[in-house]
Amino acid sequence: MEVDRRHELASFLRAKRARVSVEQTPLARGGPRRRVPGLRREEVAELAHISLTYYTKLERGKVPSISGVVLDGLVGALRLSPDERAYITSLIPISEETTRRSTRDGLGTQAPLVRRVLDDLGTCPAYVLDLACTIVVANDLARALYRLHFDGPGRGNTVRFLFLDPQARDFFVDWRRWADEAVQYLRASWAHYPQDDGVNTLVCELHAACEEFRTAWDAHEVTYQAAGRRRLRHPDVGELELEFLNLDFQDRPDMRLTVYSALPGSPSAERLARLRQ
Repeated sequence: MEVDRRHELASFLRAKRARVSVEQTPLARGGPRRRVPGLRREEVAELAHISLTYYTKLERGKVPSISGVVLDGLVGALRLSPDERAYITSLIPISEETTRRSTRDGLGTQAPLVRRVLDDLGTCPAYVLDLACTIVVANDLARALYRLHFDGPGRGNTVRFLFLDPQARDFFVDWRRWADEAVQYLRASWAHYPQDDGVNTLVCELHAACEEFRTAWDAHEVTYQAAGRRRLRHPDVGELELEFLNLDFQDRPDMRLTVYSALPGSPSAERLARLRQ
């Protein structure tokens, strides 16, 4: 599935415009309730401080590049997240590079988790994903934790496992959240690396085979979870509540390291230790 970046940007803008209600903006003026949710094109243009003609061209995929000022206007008008802002920059050239902002603020709230993972990596499940969310290398504990991924139709691919293996809905306690975030990561990979055969093949396969994947894919949501907490239900040791950390490789942006860690002394730590035996 080859990426037409202008078409993808147009679809993305339309999806985000439909997500924002006029009541969420300074343009709210009361009046009769609208039949169609979301902002009108002229409202987005007004909020972004650009002309309606220019914004209409953007939604029709007829603008080759945008300025940083326009980008910031769209971010504000459509209430986009930092991940969604970054996604736009992967779809269209930005003519003013100096307007790009850094979100780096040190380790912040992740510092305790990072320190614990570095101290205890030998007892933490850890694996590396490629762009298509296939586990390319994993330590023994990660393989024990994710054995269903390798044994079933998922064949070591987390997105395929999520959508094609019925066991996934029991394994992932909050399946919908896992599924949505996996699709969002895959969509970002698809936009950044449009020629990657593994990503294109997987998207085409799942788009044809699974209605729930098509729905999640067509929502045009984009996010990146650097760290957080998730629950798994392992068939051998029961439910696990684990914190995770995603780390990018500076010289291999097509790979991502994921590490899980259980809080010391917790039931999940004890169950993870049993899985290690």
